[in-house]
Amino acid sequence: MAWFTRFTRFGDTHLVYAQEAENSCGIACVMMCVFKINKLRPGATAVHEEQRIYQVYDRHFQRMAPAQRAGTPYDGSIYTYAGILAATLNDLNCGTWEAVCLNENAVSQAVVNSVGTDIVTGTLAGAAINAITRGYPIILLTRWDQGGGHFIVVDTVNNFFGRLYASVCDPWDGNVHITHFSTGQPFVYEASTPRFSWDLGGTRHEYSGAHGSTVRGWVIRRVN
Repeated sequence: MAWFTRFTRFGDTHLVYAQEAENSCGIACVMMCVFKINKLRPGATAVHEEQRIYQVYDRHFQRMAPAQRAGTPYDGSIYTYAGILAATLNDLNCGTWEAVCLNENAVSQAVVNSVGTDIVTGTLAGAAINAITRGYPIILLTRWDQGGGHFIVVDTVNNFFGRLYASVCDPWDGNVHITHFSTGQPFVYEASTPRFSWDLGGTRHEYSGAHGSTVRGWVIRRVN
């Protein structure tokens, strides 16, 4: 689909990749993690990296795919598994990753542990400190209230007057959804059209109304 640059009310910037196919949310999340960690930007020089990510993903997909899919290049038409995402990230020079299923009440703390917490200061000095202390993005598997699942990325957590807000980069609509959450409780994500958002080209999907979900417990996170 396309890359989108999104800005939030906390003054930070996010690069969001809109997934290409119905079930390619997982590889889109891998793409976002690799680009963020390696500080890559979309464009002609990044096309090779995008292609390489697909090649590495397909190699692991062939090993783990159902027998009837063997030999067929991955095209995003079937479901993605968390283990494939972690294996792919481990081959992309961005650290060591694991896929683990946590208790639902432990997911929110895992997000904080992985991503770190930005303090909203509104100053250049504060922004510089946040950039240094920020951790790594984490991929979460949501469970829609109406059924089905979806992979999303949390790449920033802001602490605003003691309340935690996750920046959820959603590959379905190529947007960032600010989500309030609390440690010790399930991470509940509601996808709907952000109030302040605009596009300058590119193709993405739209959410028709609000879609509520709770993270299943599966997370893909960097361990070192």
